[in-house]
Amino acid sequence: MKIGFLSVGTEILLGDTVNTNLTNLGRRLYDAGFKLNKEITISDNEKEIHDAIIYLLESCDVVVTSGGLGPTEDDITKEVISNSLSLELELDDSHVEWMKERWKSRGLIMPETNIKQAYIPKGSEKLINTQGTAPGIRISKDDKEIFIFPGPPREFIPLVEDELLPYLTENFEKNDTDYQFVMLFNQAESSLAAEIDKFKPEGLDIAYLASRGIIKLRFDRNSVSKSDFDIFIDKIDEIFSDDILAYENISVEKALGSLLAKNDIKVSFVESITGGLLSSLLVKNPGISKYFIGSDIVYGNQAKSILLNDNDIDFENWEVLCVNLTHSSLEKYKTDICLTILGEAGPLSSSQYSVGTIFICISNGDKTVITDHKMNGNREEILQRSANKAQWELIKFIKNLY
Repeated sequence: MKIGFLSVGTEILLGDTVNTNLTNLGRRLYDAGFKLNKEITISDNEKEIHDAIIYLLESCDVVVTSGGLGPTEDDITKEVISNSLSLELELDDSHVEWMKERWKSRGLIMPETNIKQAYIPKGSEKLINTQGTAPGIRISKDDKEIFIFPGPPREFIPLVEDELLPYLTENFEKNDTDYQFVMLFNQAESSLAAEIDKFKPEGLDIAYLASRGIIKLRFDRNSVSKSDFDIFIDKIDEIFSDDILAYENISVEKALGSLLAKNDIKVSFVESITGGLLSSLLVKNPGISKYFIGSDIVYGNQAKSILLNDNDIDFENWEVLCVNLTHSSLEKYKTDICLTILGEAGPLSSSQYSVGTIFICISNGDKTVITDHKMNGNREEILQRSANKAQWELIKFIKNLY
């Protein structure tokens, strides 16, 4: 069984909107035992929608669409798909009344343009959208299944979870792939692959996914025998143990949050180059307030002076400055560990240090470790890599303590 995904929206192609629906759909399908095989993103154009839906129906058993179900004239996905399948649209009067009541409950009158959202292809099934006014739609046609969903993620994702996945589970066999992940830091993709090639079993389905200092290895357990796979994983652990972040498909911030919770460690940050990015990543973890106590963004020298309570500071020596800021934060927040990060993000340097240079200091009061690193890329890439690197250094620091 093959699944195709059609994203409709000129705003995606213009870069105004990030297509998070693609990521969320792929991940949720995989977690449920299925696989997304093809994806097409097109503009709000009648011919493009027609051509894309026909192409996906020729090569896939199930097609999911997102976008183009709104009340405005550029929302034409449902109309074009219905026409492409020679299906008439019928007005669902009960849905019109439901929408009017929803607007009325907010003290408003529903615009007439919203009525177009209540037209449903004849013979299709209306799917309840708990987060919006445009219903989802399931069409069965010539042994194919088409799920037409709205584009906003807060509406799209619940329909995937409440309607698509249960239907697939009940009516289709799940894939026999079984992926194992290994997340690594401090490894170059090419040299890592060359080393792994020396001992990987023949026929192993393996992929290397590199992103901002992190390399995700993905293996299909079912592509080789269990004994060969177990030997392979043991070898990975033996050679790369110092650089392994996790044996599951998780983010650095989730790995760090779990480690803080496991060891009941309270931390604080002092951020300069990352300007709060490091803190914003960590707070993605639910319940992290028990362990993440506070952060100071000391982007300018005045802010650094205030945190240090000292106007006579050598701002040129970042190594010493980094250590002093760390100890000040430990005293201020009474945390178990503090991490400070300074650096140059560019595009021009404002100090004696070159663009991409960062300093990271981590201390628990008794033990203080300071390291400097060189981050490559443009400004945004340097910031992201710096935040990832800081988290990785903190993970190593904690693991060496416990």
